[in-house]
Amino acid sequence: MPNPSARPRRNSSGRGRASSSQPPSPAPAARAHSPVAIGTKAAALDVEAIATEWVRQLRGKRSRAAFSRRLGYRSNVVHRWENGSAWPTASRFLEVCEHCGKDVGAAYQAFFLRTPPWSKDHSPSSPGAVAAFLRQLRGKVKLVSLAESSGFSRYSIARWMDGDAEPKLPEFLRLVEASSRRALDFIATFTDPSLLPSAHVEWQRRERLRQAAYEETWSHAVLRALELSDYPKSGDATAWFARVLGIDAARVERALAVLENTGQIARRGDHWVALPAPALTTGRHPATLGILTRAWTGVALERIEKRAPSHFGYSLFAASRKDLRRLRDLQLEYLREMQAIIAGSEPNECVGLFCLHLLDLSASDDNALAE
Repeated sequence: MPNPSARPRRNSSGRGRASSSQPPSPAPAARAHSPVAIGTKAAALDVEAIATEWVRQLRGKRSRAAFSRRLGYRSNVVHRWENGSAWPTASRFLEVCEHCGKDVGAAYQAFFLRTPPWSKDHSPSSPGAVAAFLRQLRGKVKLVSLAESSGFSRYSIARWMDGDAEPKLPEFLRLVEASSRRALDFIATFTDPSLLPSAHVEWQRRERLRQAAYEETWSHAVLRALELSDYPKSGDATAWFARVLGIDAARVERALAVLENTGQIARRGDHWVALPAPALTTGRHPATLGILTRAWTGVALERIEKRAPSHFGYSLFAASRKDLRRLRDLQLEYLREMQAIIAGSEPNECVGLFCLHLLDLSASDDNALAE
C-alpha cells in the first residue's frame, strides 16, 4: 500500500480572463456544445482545505483509525491526510472513492458530458487515467501558460501529464482549476461541494452566476462589452450597449439588472464596472446548456436573416461513426486553440459570437454522437 507523501508547498490559484466559448484557457470537452465562460477572473480556491474536507466527508462517522484500517493501512494515515501533513496521490484518492462506493468512470463521463476517449485504455482510478484526464483538460495549451496559471513548474506538470509522476490530491485539484476552472464541478460529480465548508460559499456563488446566464442570456454578452476599450465612462451606457451588441435597450436593462443583482457589476459614478467574479463554464448541466444552445443559435440565425456581416460555411458528408467522432474531437481542439487566441487578444474592440454544430443527422438511438 502506498505511503503518504509530504505536504506540497502552497501556491497561488489559477487566473485568467473569461471569454465566450469553450474551453476557457483551456477548458473541458463537452459533446459538440460550447459552454461559455462567465466572470472576470478565476476565484482562488483553498485546495488543501477542500482536499482535507473531502477526505473527512468520505470517512463519514467512522474514526480515522478505523477508516485507515478499512483502506488497508496499518498506520492512521487518514489522520495525516486530514491534518494536512501528508496527502494521497490523486489516483489513490480515486481508489478510496471507489472503495466508498463512488463510480469514478461515471464521474469522468458526467464531467465531460461524454465518455472520455481514453477510458477504454485505463481503469478509472489508475495513474494512467489521472494523467489522461489532465492531458485532455490541457488540450494544446502550452505548458508555460499552464505553469503560470497554476503556480507549478513546467517540469512538474509535464511529469504528471506524461504519467512519470503522480500529483497529490491538492495538486491535482489546483491543476484541474487552472486548466479548466472546474475543480468544483469535478468534485460535484462525486458529492455536493456545498457540503465542504471551504467550497460552500464559492460553489453557491458559481451556481448563482450560472443560473443568471440561463435566465438572461444577454447578461454574459454585456459583461464582454464592458471589456471593450471604447466603453464610455459617461453618457448613455444603455444606448452604447444596445448599439455594440445589436439589441434593444430593454434587453440591455434586464441584463444589467441581473449582473448587478448577482454582484458581477456595480455603478461607479456614471458608468458600470465589472467586479471580481469567478470565471466558470455553463456546460455543467446538459438540460440547461440546451437553453444557451438554442438562444445563441437563434441569435446567429437572426443576424444571418438580417444579412449582418459574418462568416458561414457548411458541409454535408458521409463518414464512418468513428471518423465522425474524430471530427468532434477535432472540433473541440479547434475551440481550445480559438480560446487561446481570445485570451491573448488586445485591445478589446468588438464582441464576437461563435456558433458551431456538428451533427449525425440520424434520428435513431445509435446516433454516432450520442455517447
